[in-house]
Amino acid sequence: MSSENQIHLIVLLKPELSEYHVFVNYGDTPHDVRTKLAQKLGINPKRIRLFVKRRDGVEYEITHASESVGSLVNAYGNVWYAVIEEPYGSLENAIESFREHVTSSFKIMQKYKPLVDDPGLGIWTTKVCKKKEFCSPNREYYTFILPSVGYPKTEPIILISPKVWHKCCFHNLKPEYFLVKAREFPELQASFEEIAKRIRINACLMHVEAWDYIRQSEENPLEVLDVALCTDVGLCDSRSA
Repeated sequence: MSSENQIHLIVLLKPELSEYHVFVNYGDTPHDVRTKLAQKLGINPKRIRLFVKRRDGVEYEITHASESVGSLVNAYGNVWYAVIEEPYGSLENAIESFREHVTSSFKIMQKYKPLVDDPGLGIWTTKVCKKKEFCSPNREYYTFILPSVGYPKTEPIILISPKVWHKCCFHNLKPEYFLVKAREFPELQASFEEIAKRIRINACLMHVEAWDYIRQSEENPLEVLDVALCTDVGLCDSRSA
């Protein structure tokens, strides 16, 4: 943004931690952030709660704070968290949509394998790095894609192992992390447990900025995502490496 008074916020939507970018003025309040985020999500701003993390790691709610965004960023940084009251729907609905997108695509069925018996619970494949600025050239990476709570309105859960250096919010995720997730999301328990077995050294959670555009296109969103992993990140189909 050209204005010196504008601030770039990175808002992570819980629980799946999908990433959204919001640009606001220094003097705006969390109310303005909720309004802009709601426009991106297509929901009522009143359903959004905002949080920051204090230096001791404790979350602090700022939904109705009167302080300016600028002062809050100075105190807590520009990475904020959002929770949607009565979210987009059940995880069961997300799994159903994810399953449909997997099974209706010959390309995805050919390139990816289900993590467990049901493809709606997540898929995985091995990709080869082609961009040295983001990953180690010619190294193989496990790529896991699972439905998020709000899929397809929110981006799926994209996990890369070992970690890469492109749009990854959390690095160095270990098997223990996925065993905890297995307890938090019983519907995806088997998938997270399978990922824990397959982790290579570590993993990271990747975000795709263009997901809003991807999900609104007429193409299968998982097919578009697969292409983006190669063109944008350098993680390409190992068969063509």
